[in-house]
Amino acid sequence: MDAIILAGGFAKRMWPLTKNKPKQLLDIAGKPMLDYVIDSLKNLNLDRIIVSVNSFFASQFQDYLDSKINANNIELFIEKSDNEEEKLGALGALNLLFRKKNLVGPVFIAGGDNLSDFELEKMINVYDEYNKDVIGLFDVEKIDLAKLYGIADLEEKRIVDFVEKPNSPPSTLAATAYWLLSESGIANFFSYINEGGDRDAMGNFLAWNVKKNPVYSVSFNGNWYDIGSLESYYEAQKWVERRP
Repeated sequence: MDAIILAGGFAKRMWPLTKNKPKQLLDIAGKPMLDYVIDSLKNLNLDRIIVSVNSFFASQFQDYLDSKINANNIELFIEKSDNEEEKLGALGALNLLFRKKNLVGPVFIAGGDNLSDFELEKMINVYDEYNKDVIGLFDVEKIDLAKLYGIADLEEKRIVDFVEKPNSPPSTLAATAYWLLSESGIANFFSYINEGGDRDAMGNFLAWNVKKNPVYSVSFNGNWYDIGSLESYYEAQKWVERRP
Protein backbone atom coordinates (compact mmCIF):
# COMPACT_ATOMS: atom_id res chain seq x y z
CA MET A 1 0.00 0.00 0.00
CA ASP A 2 1.15 3.53 -0.82
CA ALA A 3 0.33 6.56 1.30
CA ILE A 4 -0.26 10.11 0.11
CA ILE A 5 0.26 13.11 2.35
CA LEU A 6 -1.61 16.15 1.07
CA ALA A 7 0.54 19.26 1.50
CA GLY A 8 -0.30 21.39 -1.53
CA GLY A 9 -2.10 24.33 0.05
CA PHE A 10 -0.92 27.88 0.68
CA ALA A 11 -2.46 28.35 4.17
CA LYS A 12 -3.23 32.06 3.71
CA ARG A 13 -5.28 32.03 6.92
CA MET A 14 -2.02 31.50 8.78
CA TRP A 15 -0.06 34.39 7.32
CA PRO A 16 2.51 35.75 8.08
CA LEU A 17 3.85 32.39 9.34
CA THR A 18 3.06 30.64 6.07
CA LYS A 19 3.72 33.43 3.59
CA ASN A 20 7.18 32.12 2.76
CA LYS A 21 7.10 28.70 4.44
CA PRO A 22 4.70 25.80 3.93
CA LYS A 23 2.41 25.06 6.85
CA GLN A 24 3.55 21.44 7.01
CA LEU A 25 7.14 22.52 7.73
CA LEU A 26 6.28 24.85 10.59
CA ASP A 27 7.92 23.93 13.87
CA ILE A 28 5.96 22.05 16.52
CA ALA A 29 7.87 21.31 19.72
CA GLY A 30 11.20 21.34 17.91
CA LYS A 31 10.25 19.31 14.82
CA PRO A 32 8.52 20.10 11.52
CA MET A 33 4.80 19.34 11.54
CA LEU A 34 5.36 16.89 8.70
CA ASP A 35 7.55 14.71 10.95
CA TYR A 36 4.55 13.92 13.13
CA VAL A 37 2.38 13.07 10.13
CA ILE A 38 5.01 10.71 8.71
CA ASP A 39 5.52 9.11 12.14
CA SER A 40 1.77 8.48 12.42
CA LEU A 41 1.97 6.24 9.33
CA LYS A 42 4.86 4.09 10.51
CA ASN A 43 2.72 1.11 11.59
CA LEU A 44 0.84 0.79 8.28
CA ASN A 45 3.43 -1.36 6.45
CA LEU A 46 3.65 1.05 3.51
CA ASP A 47 5.61 0.58 0.30
CA ARG A 48 6.18 4.32 -0.06
CA ILE A 49 4.92 7.72 1.04
CA ILE A 50 4.18 10.35 -1.59
CA VAL A 51 4.04 13.95 -0.36
CA SER A 52 1.89 16.04 -2.71
CA VAL A 53 3.10 19.66 -2.78
CA ASN A 54 2.80 22.79 -4.92
CA SER A 55 5.65 24.11 -7.06
CA PHE A 56 5.98 27.33 -5.02
CA PHE A 57 7.15 25.45 -1.90
CA ALA A 58 8.61 22.37 -3.62
CA SER A 59 12.25 23.29 -3.02
CA GLN A 60 11.67 23.64 0.74
CA PHE A 61 10.06 20.21 0.87
CA GLN A 62 12.97 18.76 -1.11
CA ASP A 63 15.44 20.30 1.34
CA TYR A 64 13.43 18.76 4.17
CA LEU A 65 13.61 15.28 2.61
CA ASP A 66 17.31 15.67 1.81
CA SER A 67 18.00 16.38 5.48
CA LYS A 68 15.81 13.57 6.80
CA ILE A 69 17.28 10.25 7.87
CA ASN A 70 15.52 7.12 6.60
CA ALA A 71 13.57 8.93 3.88
CA ASN A 72 14.28 6.35 1.18
CA ASN A 73 10.62 5.44 0.74
CA ILE A 74 9.41 9.08 0.70
CA GLU A 75 9.07 11.02 -2.53
CA LEU A 76 7.58 14.31 -3.67
CA PHE A 77 4.83 14.83 -6.21
CA ILE A 78 4.79 18.42 -7.44
CA GLU A 79 1.68 20.08 -8.85
CA LYS A 80 2.35 23.17 -10.95
CA SER A 81 0.76 25.91 -8.88
CA ASP A 82 2.58 29.00 -7.64
CA ASN A 83 -0.28 30.72 -5.82
CA GLU A 84 -3.72 30.23 -4.27
CA GLU A 85 -5.53 31.02 -7.51
CA GLU A 86 -3.69 28.29 -9.44
CA LYS A 87 -4.00 25.49 -6.88
CA LEU A 88 -5.79 22.33 -7.94
CA GLY A 89 -7.56 21.68 -4.64
CA ALA A 90 -7.23 18.45 -2.68
CA LEU A 91 -9.30 16.38 -5.10
CA GLY A 92 -7.70 17.96 -8.16
CA ALA A 93 -4.26 17.16 -6.80
CA LEU A 94 -5.28 13.56 -6.08
CA ASN A 95 -6.72 13.18 -9.57
CA LEU A 96 -3.45 14.33 -11.13
CA LEU A 97 -1.35 12.16 -8.81
CA PHE A 98 -3.43 9.01 -9.34
CA ARG A 99 -3.13 9.40 -13.10
CA LYS A 100 0.55 10.35 -13.25
CA LYS A 101 1.61 7.60 -10.84
CA ASN A 102 -0.85 5.04 -12.25
CA LEU A 103 -2.14 4.30 -8.76
CA VAL A 104 -4.90 1.72 -8.64
CA GLY A 105 -5.20 1.25 -4.88
CA PRO A 106 -5.36 0.62 -2.10
CA VAL A 107 -3.91 3.94 -0.99
CA PHE A 108 -3.88 5.61 2.41
CA ILE A 109 -4.40 9.39 2.39
CA ALA A 110 -3.46 11.73 5.22
CA GLY A 111 -3.76 15.48 5.51
CA GLY A 112 -0.35 17.04 6.02
CA ASP A 113 -1.85 19.34 8.64
CA ASN A 114 -3.65 16.67 10.71
CA LEU A 115 -2.06 15.60 13.99
CA SER A 116 -3.57 12.93 16.22
CA ASP A 117 -2.90 10.04 18.55
CA PHE A 118 -5.13 7.68 16.54
CA GLU A 119 -4.20 4.05 15.95
CA LEU A 120 -4.51 4.35 12.18
CA GLU A 121 -3.86 0.63 11.70
CA LYS A 122 -7.49 0.12 12.79
CA MET A 123 -8.46 1.50 9.39
CA ILE A 124 -6.33 -1.19 7.74
CA ASN A 125 -8.19 -3.83 9.75
CA VAL A 126 -11.57 -2.57 8.53
CA TYR A 127 -10.28 -2.44 4.96
CA ASP A 128 -9.09 -6.04 5.25
CA GLU A 129 -12.55 -7.04 6.48
CA TYR A 130 -14.63 -5.34 3.76
CA ASN A 131 -12.17 -4.50 0.93
CA LYS A 132 -13.89 -1.13 0.58
CA ASP A 133 -13.08 2.51 1.35
CA VAL A 134 -12.53 3.44 4.99
CA ILE A 135 -12.76 6.95 6.47
CA GLY A 136 -11.37 7.97 9.84
CA LEU A 137 -14.00 9.74 11.94
CA PHE A 138 -13.57 11.70 15.16
CA ASP A 139 -16.28 12.09 17.77
CA VAL A 140 -16.48 15.81 18.61
CA GLU A 141 -19.09 14.77 21.24
CA LYS A 142 -21.18 17.98 21.18
CA ILE A 143 -23.94 18.84 18.70
CA ASP A 144 -22.92 22.52 18.59
CA LEU A 145 -19.41 21.50 17.58
CA ALA A 146 -20.74 19.02 15.02
CA LYS A 147 -22.37 21.92 13.15
CA LEU A 148 -18.87 23.15 12.25
CA TYR A 149 -17.70 19.95 10.55
CA GLY A 150 -18.56 17.46 7.84
CA ILE A 151 -20.63 14.88 9.73
CA ALA A 152 -21.24 11.21 8.97
CA ASP A 153 -24.38 9.18 9.64
CA LEU A 154 -23.64 5.51 10.30
CA GLU A 155 -25.34 2.15 10.18
CA GLU A 156 -22.89 0.11 12.24
CA LYS A 157 -19.54 0.83 10.54
CA ARG A 158 -20.95 1.89 7.16
CA ILE A 159 -21.38 5.57 6.33
CA VAL A 160 -24.84 5.99 4.83
CA ASP A 161 -24.89 9.79 4.62
CA PHE A 162 -22.46 12.67 4.89
CA VAL A 163 -23.22 16.38 5.09
CA GLU A 164 -21.03 19.46 5.51
CA LYS A 165 -21.77 21.74 8.48
CA PRO A 166 -25.36 20.54 9.03
CA ASN A 167 -27.88 22.61 10.97
CA SER A 168 -29.20 19.39 12.49
CA PRO A 169 -26.27 16.96 12.70
CA PRO A 170 -27.24 13.29 12.45
CA SER A 171 -24.31 12.43 14.76
CA THR A 172 -21.23 13.99 16.30
CA LEU A 173 -18.83 11.99 14.09
CA ALA A 174 -16.70 14.36 12.02
CA ALA A 175 -14.70 13.26 8.99
CA THR A 176 -10.95 13.64 9.38
CA ALA A 177 -8.33 13.83 6.63
CA TYR A 178 -7.47 10.14 7.13
CA TRP A 179 -8.83 8.13 4.21
CA LEU A 180 -8.15 4.68 2.82
CA LEU A 181 -9.28 4.26 -0.78
CA SER A 182 -9.69 0.74 -2.13
CA GLU A 183 -9.20 -0.25 -5.77
CA SER A 184 -12.92 0.25 -6.40
CA GLY A 185 -12.73 3.52 -4.45
CA ILE A 186 -10.17 4.98 -6.85
CA ALA A 187 -12.32 3.87 -9.80
CA ASN A 188 -15.29 5.60 -8.15
CA PHE A 189 -13.13 8.69 -7.62
CA PHE A 190 -12.40 8.88 -11.34
CA SER A 191 -16.14 8.55 -12.04
CA TYR A 192 -16.80 11.48 -9.71
CA ILE A 193 -14.15 13.62 -11.43
CA ASN A 194 -15.37 12.66 -14.92
CA GLU A 195 -18.91 13.65 -13.98
CA GLY A 196 -17.66 17.15 -13.18
CA GLY A 197 -17.51 16.86 -9.39
CA ASP A 198 -16.03 19.74 -7.40
CA ARG A 199 -12.27 19.33 -7.06
CA ASP A 200 -11.58 21.26 -3.88
CA ALA A 201 -12.75 19.79 -0.55
CA MET A 202 -12.49 16.05 0.03
CA GLY A 203 -15.88 16.07 1.73
CA ASN A 204 -17.55 16.78 -1.62
CA PHE A 205 -16.41 13.43 -2.97
CA LEU A 206 -17.35 11.67 0.27
CA ALA A 207 -20.90 13.03 0.15
CA TRP A 208 -21.23 11.78 -3.45
CA ASN A 209 -19.55 8.44 -2.83
CA VAL A 210 -21.53 7.26 0.21
CA LYS A 211 -24.78 7.51 -1.77
CA LYS A 212 -23.46 5.27 -4.52
CA ASN A 213 -20.94 2.86 -2.96
CA PRO A 214 -20.18 1.12 0.34
CA VAL A 215 -17.93 3.29 2.49
CA TYR A 216 -16.89 2.15 5.97
CA SER A 217 -15.43 3.96 8.95
CA VAL A 218 -13.41 3.84 12.13
CA SER A 219 -14.63 6.17 14.88
CA PHE A 220 -11.70 7.51 16.88
CA ASN A 221 -11.54 9.16 20.27
CA GLY A 222 -8.51 10.85 21.75
CA ASN A 223 -6.82 13.92 20.30
CA TRP A 224 -7.11 15.32 16.78
CA TYR A 225 -5.91 18.67 15.46
CA ASP A 226 -6.82 19.85 11.96
CA ILE A 227 -4.43 22.78 11.73
CA GLY A 228 -6.00 25.46 9.58
CA SER A 229 -5.59 28.57 11.69
CA LEU A 230 -3.06 30.17 14.00
CA GLU A 231 -5.27 29.24 16.95
CA SER A 232 -5.34 25.52 16.07
CA TYR A 233 -1.59 25.61 15.38
CA TYR A 234 -0.85 26.94 18.85
CA GLU A 235 -3.27 24.44 20.41
CA ALA A 236 -1.47 21.59 18.63
CA GLN A 237 1.86 22.97 19.88
CA LYS A 238 0.63 22.83 23.48
CA TRP A 239 -0.72 19.29 23.03
CA VAL A 240 2.55 17.94 21.62
CA GLU A 241 4.55 19.64 24.37
CA ARG A 242 2.33 18.01 27.03
CA ARG A 243 2.66 14.50 25.62
CA PRO A 244 4.97 12.10 27.46
